[in-house]
Amino acid sequence: MLPSSLAVLGQILDRRIESDEIINGISIDSRNIQKGDLFVALRAKRDGHNFIDSAKTNGAVAALTTREHAALPCLLVEDTGRAFTDLARAFRNDFLGQVFSITGSQGKTSTRGFLASVVREVDQSDYQVDPLVTEKNLNNQLGVPLTLSKLRSYHRSIILELGASTVGDIDHLASIARPHISCLLNARTAHLETFGSINRVIQGKGEIIDHTDSNGFVILNNDDPAFEQWYKRARNRQVVSFGRHNADVCWKPLTDRIVELRINDRVIEVTLPTLGKHFMENAAAACAMAIAARIDLKKIISGLSSAVIEPGRMTPLRFPGQMVVDDTYNASPQAVRSAIDWLSIQEGKTSLIMGGLSDLGDVATNEMLSLGQYAKASGIKQLIGIEAAGPICEGYGSTAYYFRTFSELEVCLDELLAPMHLILVKGSRSSRMERVVAAIKRRHGVH
Repeated sequence: MLPSSLAVLGQILDRRIESDEIINGISIDSRNIQKGDLFVALRAKRDGHNFIDSAKTNGAVAALTTREHAALPCLLVEDTGRAFTDLARAFRNDFLGQVFSITGSQGKTSTRGFLASVVREVDQSDYQVDPLVTEKNLNNQLGVPLTLSKLRSYHRSIILELGASTVGDIDHLASIARPHISCLLNARTAHLETFGSINRVIQGKGEIIDHTDSNGFVILNNDDPAFEQWYKRARNRQVVSFGRHNADVCWKPLTDRIVELRINDRVIEVTLPTLGKHFMENAAAACAMAIAARIDLKKIISGLSSAVIEPGRMTPLRFPGQMVVDDTYNASPQAVRSAIDWLSIQEGKTSLIMGGLSDLGDVATNEMLSLGQYAKASGIKQLIGIEAAGPICEGYGSTAYYFRTFSELEVCLDELLAPMHLILVKGSRSSRMERVVAAIKRRHGVH
């Protein structure tokens, strides 16, 4: 792991280089170089080799390349992307601490946040250091190696989020991570366009099991239809389940923020920093991972209740006479239904503002029509849709408000929202619904 000399990194890649440069970090973006970084010149639409001069200007001391460049010492390889992955594998192989990995169609980042907060309670009390945790959306073929490049000798645990868009993605990422404790949250219709079918989603997400330590733990959602299939795939690995009933960790909502967790004969109550039952499920998953890691219940309670979940995940924004719930980070059909379920039991006049849903392939229109029908049947008082959310409005019926552009909505926002008590904003990442939240903030004088 880093810091390390460029010569040692060359040995890992079976390449000889005469250089004593000390590498403190790794970057794939010449704009984000830190002093002492190795710049990886990836071959993509924008060839990284064209940015080596810029990388040097910003502090890079060497480059991983396929050809020589006069600006920096170059560690030459045939494929820079593959070599970067090989370095990440080596960093992971040298690590003696505990590795957690999380995958699933939805809820990964929130579960990661809950677990990181719990593990932080342990690591900081014993070692005064945070665990190494996936940041933002760095859960893909470049993000996982980038995370592992931040591994240092003082780390005691790693929490990796693994994302996928097709079969084989998790197989690749989990082969790098090699977790001791893995968690499969669910298999849903998110990314159906690239997976092709729900059975392929189940197959692809389940690949994490195959790379979990044979003496490790697999955490499974007892409420997911794929549970039995994944349970069999775990073979001799120990399985810890979470779910509403008949699970090792059972969860029950007491209010929209307080969840009861039953672990064997122990019952605890936790007040979460987020709203909605789906976050309670994520907290239960994190609790199950913590139980597998033999973390004390007091630390679990403290960690779950103090977790910092990234913005845009059922984040409440309170204004005089009105509350806005920012759930704009992303959206799958199941996540939208969960948000509707929460909104439908709230008091007062409720408004749902929706953007379109992406990555659903041929079922996109039918899924969105169904969501509009579900919102209407659930008693949502007002539905507003923009841009690609037309089918959602159509499903809701003639009383829905549809706007072809955000600009058209912005003109009418004051009039539409003035009488509403509770507003929930949601849509896929591509719909950029944070624009709507920003506009509502401006309406209340918040910038």
